[in-house]
Amino acid sequence: MHQGLRPGRFWLALVLTLCCLPLFVGLGRADIENDEAIYSFAVDRILETGDWLEPKSIPNEDFAFIEKPPLKFWIVAGPMRLGLLGHDEFGMRFWDAVMGGVAFLYVLAIGSLLVSPICGAIAVLYLFVHWPLLFEHGIRTNQMEAPLLLAYCGGVFHYLAWARSEERAARWRHIAAFVACFVLGFMTKFVAVVFLPLAVGLTALSLADHRRALVRDWRAWGVASAIAVVIMAPWFVWATMKYGSFLWETLLEAHIYQRFTSYLDPNHVKPWDHYITSMWYWFGRSGGDYIVLLGLVAVAVQVVRRRPWPEGLVVLYWGLLPIAIISTGTSKLYHYAYPFLPAFALAGGYALTLPLLVAHTPLRKLATRVRASGRQRFPNAVRTLSSSGVRAGLMAVASVALLVAVVTVVFGPIYLELGPVIFKSSGLVRPMAIAIVCGLLAGALDATSRSIVIITIASLLPIPQYRETLVALTSDKHPVRTALECVLDVQRKVSGPGLYVDVPPDDLSHTLYYAFRRVRPWVRTEKPDPPALGAYLDGGPNERPALVTDSTYQAYMHGSGSVSDVRTHAVSPAMVPFNKILLLLPGPYAVCGVDAGATPADR
Repeated sequence: MHQGLRPGRFWLALVLTLCCLPLFVGLGRADIENDEAIYSFAVDRILETGDWLEPKSIPNEDFAFIEKPPLKFWIVAGPMRLGLLGHDEFGMRFWDAVMGGVAFLYVLAIGSLLVSPICGAIAVLYLFVHWPLLFEHGIRTNQMEAPLLLAYCGGVFHYLAWARSEERAARWRHIAAFVACFVLGFMTKFVAVVFLPLAVGLTALSLADHRRALVRDWRAWGVASAIAVVIMAPWFVWATMKYGSFLWETLLEAHIYQRFTSYLDPNHVKPWDHYITSMWYWFGRSGGDYIVLLGLVAVAVQVVRRRPWPEGLVVLYWGLLPIAIISTGTSKLYHYAYPFLPAFALAGGYALTLPLLVAHTPLRKLATRVRASGRQRFPNAVRTLSSSGVRAGLMAVASVALLVAVVTVVFGPIYLELGPVIFKSSGLVRPMAIAIVCGLLAGALDATSRSIVIITIASLLPIPQYRETLVALTSDKHPVRTALECVLDVQRKVSGPGLYVDVPPDDLSHTLYYAFRRVRPWVRTEKPDPPALGAYLDGGPNERPALVTDSTYQAYMHGSGSVSDVRTHAVSPAMVPFNKILLLLPGPYAVCGVDAGATPADR
């Protein structure tokens, strides 16, 4: 493999341990919510019906989901059908964590090509602490973002590796891998992957060497592209034959053109700078806003100076061009920007890596001059300091000071109380000053300069945010699942008749429908009917849990609209509130509630 394509075992192990493996921590500790419920419902229906070509669209148990190609559903459902993964939250999200982790490794490799594995490792750290990427429609949930992120990161790396490779077999492998990444992105999120060939295509057209490489390997690119079309076409052909123009109206007109020019949901309409301000905020939350900006400027300057510099050029195209284009649309959701975040993270990594590689040299020269000046002015003191005992003592003090600086960077301010003696260090200034002075006096110029640079740059890394992210990975957030499991357990014990639902279809969230569809059978009302609620809460033969709006429950409790004395007969059941929807739990189901008789305001 070409030198530079391997990031090194140390950095590989570091990124795997600190950023990739933690993606699997706590995968099952949160409820399946919102869009994740849509995709998990499609997986459930595949496993229930055996219909792999036509996943279903929540909340209709039999309506086809054709907004996106079904590859991601197949990836998730396949191992479950084979018994390799459990049919639960962890099983639903396992492949997202895998793809996210592999994407991180590709970012590490791209950083190695850009300048150094250090750049790639810092970029991965920035991505790991980028809160939305992990926790909001992110790469640890059963969504389309992880495979799309992998498609971009893998595609960019294999393009750069192809351009660097001299052996024909290696070039063909990288071409095949690039096309596989495109297929993954296209068959999970359709045209959202279009910026990948656009970015690398513009890079190739901008560089004479890459244009010649394209001409040299046009057959390989042609064959790989043809194979990709053969792989992707069958589902589209089948869906077109079954749904005709409706398929393309859904895929292109509704979910691309309409989203871009108007909206499907008015809440998605955002100002033109939504992606820019959002990225500035989230990178700024980890202290990387100005660092990323500085890195973009540095990469742009180097692209001009180092012609050709394909690695820097493709990073600029990958990050800036898609954001500029999607910012012109009307509907904007931050997760649309996830595939392009690695480019900005790599720019931040580049900005911090350059000082690590070059700054110690001028510092060492400065230290050498200072020490030479000291020899001339204070020769006796310098001779005393040169003795082995004094040097050993100075180095010990410098080492302790550096250790204090490292601990402060990694764990935060130090406060140590030993009887009447209090030792505290809230920053780097004092320990670094002590280390510099002692290192200079001891003559350890090279080690001192390198340590100064490393610790100073480390202090700029988002280490506190890394610790915060690790804590968040282990936090529990599953009130819906807890209530559901309890209701199902009670239902089995009492042979309960199912669930009563008095919620308009448009008001019942995907989260609640996905979870409570397991409590069967359902009894639904066509319109709000507060008086009817009593029949399911009063302990009679129809007693069962009920999902109702808060307004319906309040109307029931106060006798609103009833021809009988509802107030007299009303039962105040235990309940679990889910925003404006209440899960009412009468009789034996009360053990699943939060507090019998409490209202949402009481909690």
